[in-house]
Amino acid sequence: MTRSAAAPTLVVLIAVASCQAADHPAPAADVIGPVTFRCDDGSQILATFDNAPDPATVDVVRGDQQFTLPQAISASGARYLGDDIEFWNKGRNATVDWQGTKLACSEAE
Repeated sequence: MTRSAAAPTLVVLIAVASCQAADHPAPAADVIGPVTFRCDDGSQILATFDNAPDPATVDVVRGDQQFTLPQAISASGARYLGDDIEFWNKGRNATVDWQGTKLACSEAE
């Protein structure tokens, strides 16, 4: 192939590769954590977020209890609800209702 014939072929290959990259963006990390949250009662909660399922889930561990909660509708932040537990985090903070115990928690440094 001559140099003048290779240039149009290269342009077509770059255009096709660009279209494929736009159609299939690189996936974000599906699993985040575990993240440690320290709560105002002295306890800590380990939270592992999984964005792959629909709805997304969080696996929470407090003491010897472990639950997987599905994501619920939220106007702000990420809210997970199930097993009489509400885990609602926004940024580095979480408000938690753990089976009737209300907790204010912050991500550990």
